[in-house]
This record gives sequence, structure tokens and C-alpha cells, in this order.
Amino acid sequence: MGERDERKAAERLDRLVGDALAGRHLKATPSDAADREAIQVAARLAGVRDGYPRMTSAFRRRLTGLLERGEPPRVLNRRAALAAGLGLAAGAVGGAVASPLSGQLEGLVAARRAPAPTPPPHVQSAPKRPTIEPRPELSRWWDTGLHVADLADGIPHRVTAGAIGAFLVRRGDTVTGMSSVCTHFPCELIWQEDKKLLNCPCHNLAFDVDGQSTKENYALPALPYVRVRVSADGRVEVLGT
Repeated sequence: MGERDERKAAERLDRLVGDALAGRHLKATPSDAADREAIQVAARLAGVRDGYPRMTSAFRRRLTGLLERGEPPRVLNRRAALAAGLGLAAGAVGGAVASPLSGQLEGLVAARRAPAPTPPPHVQSAPKRPTIEPRPELSRWWDTGLHVADLADGIPHRVTAGAIGAFLVRRGDTVTGMSSVCTHFPCELIWQEDKKLLNCPCHNLAFDVDGQSTKENYALPALPYVRVRVSADGRVEVLGT
């Protein structure tokens, strides 16, 4: 990429990051896919402002500490430098993201410098659906205040377990939990009763009640599972922080 094109790309990324941090509507296009990681970091930083979902002061302090202990990348090109600058913006927005970002930007730069090798065409591996596992020293079971009978069959119900937001879905006597955050941009999903879909207001893509992406030509990773248990008296609990 020439110097002029590099400068224009950097300026566009700068505008996208600025819009995300300012809470404005993102005007991202498919051509911005190469900068997806940087835009995601900006969206996460913007998401920690007071609003929905709110974070506790203790949670903010804990995650701020994680950022402060991170080391900056050693080598940066113009566009990666903009991404690295997002670490400084954390103090301005007054919080941190919901997963440790220490080393994340360094990994972004490393990925740009040394792309991961492409597996041979005959090798196919189905992505595993992850489960959110809070750190053992921070995890605890949260009583949602709901009984199994309170959940309508097949209708997602949003709950919070500390810093973890989840949708609970009942199927008969079984209750499944999955993350309430989109797997593309870190935006809170909204249940659309008329369409029976979990919609992402940031880019208007959706997931079904099982947490699977509904966009065939732009499929997103499935929503991670959240651990759920039902007590002896039928109360629903979620593992959070």
C-alpha cells in the first residue's frame, strides 16, 4: 500500500474509532474488515460508559488495572499505531472492557506482520462453541430471582450475573444460558418478539433463539454459552463475577 493510500486508510480508521468512542453511529463498510479488531476495541471502550449494562465500581477498577499492566507493541505502522492509541483512550472513557485487553493490541500488530497460515483445502475443522468461564477467584453463582416456571418456553429472558449479561432460554425442564453480546461488535442484543430473533442494533444482524447466526452469506460465530444451574427449589442461577 502506498504512502498516500496508507494515510487515507489511517485517517478513515481514526474517524471510525472517534465515532465509536463518541457513541455515534458507526459507518463501517465491508472494506473496513481489515481493521475489525481496532474498531472492536474502540466499541468496547465506548461501551463502558455509564449506561446499559452498568458496571460496578469494583469491576471497573479491576479491569482498569488489567489495562495498566499491559505492555505497548514494539513496532507499529501508521494504522496499528492508531489501534495502539486506544489503550490511552481507556482513561478518557473511565473504564475497561469486559475481557482482559493486556497484549490484545500487540497480538493485533503481530497478526498484521505475520498472518496465520491457511490450512490445506482438505482440512475442515468445525469451530467449537465456547462457554464463558469467569476467573475462579472472581466467579460466583448469581440468583436471577427467577424460577424455571417463570420462563416462557423458547423465549429468551435477559439477566445479569455481575459483569456478565446473558439470555436464558427454557426448553421444557432445561434452561440454557448464552451471552447477550453480539459476536461481531460488542453490542447488547435485543429480543425482537415479532421476528423471534436476537437483533444486534449496531449492524442489524441477528441470532436465533439457539444463539446461531441467521445470516447465511455473512455468518457470525454462535453466542458463547453461559453456565446455568437450577437449585433444588427450582431457582435459576447463573455463573458470573
